[in-house]
Amino acid sequence: MEFAALSHPFRQQILTLLHLKPATVGKLTDKIDASQPVISQHLKVLRETGLDDATPDGVKRIFSIQESRLRELRMFLQEHWQASLNSLDQETPKDA
Repeated sequence: MEFAALSHPFRQQILTLLHLKPATVGKLTDKIDASQPVISQHLKVLRETGLDDATPDGVKRIFSIQESRLRELRMFLQEHWQASLNSLDQETPKDA
């Protein structure tokens, strides 16, 4: 599931950077303390879950965030978070 893809700090950093601006692996490596193969592997995980996309640009690829997929995840979390809060509210005594 996408949540596992979001759990690694490098992938969180990658998504944060891609949210600001599409970038190549080299540009991401400049900003994150990891090698290009490591960044590429994390991008692959994100791409497999639909959270990023790559567009060819000559011999390089430009990676960008998939906003629609992140929006789906946010909506899922909001629905379940609200349901959890409602459930908690019903369980909490009113005079506590």
